[in-house]
Amino acid sequence: MLNVIIRGQAHPRKQRKSPIVRCMPVTDWEVAIAAAEAGAAVVLRRYGQPLARLEKSPTDFATAADVESEQAVIDVLGAARPGDAVVGEESGRTGDPHAERTWLVDPLCGTLNYAARTTLVAVNVALRLGADVDVGVSADPFAGEVFWADGGRA
Repeated sequence: MLNVIIRGQAHPRKQRKSPIVRCMPVTDWEVAIAAAEAGAAVVLRRYGQPLARLEKSPTDFATAADVESEQAVIDVLGAARPGDAVVGEESGRTGDPHAERTWLVDPLCGTLNYAARTTLVAVNVALRLGADVDVGVSADPFAGEVFWADGGRA
């Protein structure tokens, strides 16, 4: 089952406040949602600003928004699940290389769209337990929507 949370419409030029966390998330899907929303807040805030372009290869690049979004996601994951490993698109792997629990982070899916000031982007966070993906979250910073599924109901 796919789940969706609609936080409200956000105009791309207006700054939206960071997600309000009422208490420390306890379930993995709550952690993933909080992390994706933190990254989405950065993406929304940086939209339309001049951004440094970081060349990753001759055909791929990242922006400062990618890097900042990933750091916001990692900060949430690290606070909630300090023993877990993280594989970030921009920063690579951190944590125990043999960890059973590994978070996968794409902090700005659609970097080219974003750099061209097109709002078709997402922040993606997933939790891999061994060989299985247990939770997957995709946050749309501009629509204010969060889509998620967990291994038990996906």
